[in-house]
Amino acid sequence: MVVLAALIYAQGVFTVQSATDPTGDFKGPGWFAPPQNPVFKNGTVFDITRFEIRYNATADALLFRVTFADLGGNPWGSETGLSVQYIQIYISRGFPGNPWGTVSCTILRPDDGDVAAGNAFFEEKTRFFCPDPANLTQFKYTPGVKFSSQAPWDVAIFTGPKWGNETVNFIAVADEAGGKISVSPPPGVYVEGNTVVAVVPRKLIPPTTRLMSDFPQPTWRYYVLVTSYDGHGPGRIRPFGPVAQEWVVGVGAGNASAVLSGTVPRVLDILGPNTPLKTFTKDAPATLEPQALAWGNFPIAYTTSTVTKIVPVTATKTDTLTLTEYVTQTKEVHIEKPYVDPISYVVLGLGVIAGIAGRLSRQDASKAKKLIALGFFLLFLSFSIALQQSYAQAHCAEERCLDPALVLLALLLLIAGGTILFYSVTLFINLKIEENLKRR
Repeated sequence: MVVLAALIYAQGVFTVQSATDPTGDFKGPGWFAPPQNPVFKNGTVFDITRFEIRYNATADALLFRVTFADLGGNPWGSETGLSVQYIQIYISRGFPGNPWGTVSCTILRPDDGDVAAGNAFFEEKTRFFCPDPANLTQFKYTPGVKFSSQAPWDVAIFTGPKWGNETVNFIAVADEAGGKISVSPPPGVYVEGNTVVAVVPRKLIPPTTRLMSDFPQPTWRYYVLVTSYDGHGPGRIRPFGPVAQEWVVGVGAGNASAVLSGTVPRVLDILGPNTPLKTFTKDAPATLEPQALAWGNFPIAYTTSTVTKIVPVTATKTDTLTLTEYVTQTKEVHIEKPYVDPISYVVLGLGVIAGIAGRLSRQDASKAKKLIALGFFLLFLSFSIALQQSYAQAHCAEERCLDPALVLLALLLLIAGGTILFYSVTLFINLKIEENLKRR
């Protein structure tokens, strides 16, 4: 079992990035009323509490995990394990304030029968496209929000229910340089407790410029939206109206004009503060700000280099600017393949030593042999801690990364192990001498 644990650690699942979200903020800008049917549990089924990205090293896939206060079960038997939520994740892989190569498309929507051919980034197979933000009729089919101009998206992940061929589960990658959008289904969407998981192989989100990556970076920014799924609603979203009804989200009578114009945010919760949802008017939708995530336990290394780069910067679909920069930069390089770090060796060594010790005890070994095994065990543990600390210091971005407590522990284990080993070897030699004397 110990050896198995070591292998799982070396080839397992790492937390790459994560963020928590305030609980109880499932009423959009603060005053929306959820649909009144009991299946929605007074709106708690739309309350995001955590967003997390994990990396499955064996499958080379990213796991996008959205956790709710109460998923509400699966009342209508969806194949994906969720029935009432519709989750949309938009990722900006450019650099904040300088989004090279990211798409100017404001937000995605399914065609739903309207003729969308000719629109920007129309994808024929799945009939997803980028609506014209000036065309509010088209905009009604989206969550009804816009994204910061400093962080436009280029990857979108749609997650929701699925029954037979009816599905909204897609991964979209927009390539502004190529003027197209590619859409493909994720290989898996499933539920763990109150968490919805979308499996996204890295090969499905290839970089669209040389400065992008297909692995999460600290510079990546995220928009995470949740709304109420309705397979018959515009854009597969449940209707939003002035007054809450059994199957309608209520936005307040004072916002009836925004409902008619299509600018009301058809969103019940977002990652981060919901304050931006309040900025909508009857003439303009709300603009959301992207969220940065905290780094998890995935290993990271730092390199510093001086580079010369000629960077094409696309400001819009028609304005292109070329810049030449001479800069010295410090960049973060993520180890994107599984590796075995020193901790794995420690766990594996513990398993081997435990097996040897158990074997000795079953053979009624002498006190000397047991002490020898104990001495070697303590020395091995000391050297393993020293190896781990050496590795940490060698890959440290700061002047010193040693843990004083672990260094002291390694020293004490070294002294204890050496003393016990010296004593046990001496005892073993004396026993052998006594045995030889008795034979004579």
